[in-house]
Amino acid sequence: MVADDLVLRVATVADLDATALLHCEQLPAGFFPDLGPRFMRRWHRAYLDSPQGVALVAVCRCDDPGHVCAFLFGSIDESTHMRAVLADRRRLLSLAVVAAVSLLRHPPLAARFVRTRATPWTRRLIGTLTSQPAAPSGVDSTPVAVLAAIAVHPSLRGSGAGARLVELFLNHAPEGGTATAELVTSAGSDGAGEFYERMGWIPGRESRTRDGEKVRSYRHPTASPARRDTFRDEREADPR
Repeated sequence: MVADDLVLRVATVADLDATALLHCEQLPAGFFPDLGPRFMRRWHRAYLDSPQGVALVAVCRCDDPGHVCAFLFGSIDESTHMRAVLADRRRLLSLAVVAAVSLLRHPPLAARFVRTRATPWTRRLIGTLTSQPAAPSGVDSTPVAVLAAIAVHPSLRGSGAGARLVELFLNHAPEGGTATAELVTSAGSDGAGEFYERMGWIPGRESRTRDGEKVRSYRHPTASPARRDTFRDEREADPR
């Protein structure tokens, strides 16, 4: 498939079954995908409903018109986006119920949850449901855009769909007032670091997830050409 066979557009609710399934198939790392497509569908919906959310899809217009072949979810202001998600108590309860059902059906996953996430997540959920949403503290008023997830169907590898989605995200990001976009991907050959570095993303620190998986952060300018030149100079000075 070639790029001319694709249409990039904003995702709709009708796309979410496809994006959830594609996420679980192509981005299995992490805890959320293990909870299954029903959970991922609700999580993706949060990006559609949030004013700071970015939800994009690439759809085919050849063999199966309208078929979602790739997606990208992110935010143009991550802290504001997450405050909105956590303030939506109905959404939180829905996510919690679907997650609980999945954990009951998969004892090994439940054991992993208890070992790595039960205490902090439960405290956060209870605190959110029993208190008034906190106002922004103003300590760090600089918004940061976050590319949360991107997946491309194997049939589209090499078509440029992923790069086009990332560029479209970077074009949206300044709408949130940010000059920087960030993401995290698996470190080493399991991740997409080489792909992002070819697109000008600057590698950052390595760390480990709650499950012990090694990941690396990346950042990219989203603002003016002058700011992009600054990032390019940093990259040449410290190519890692």
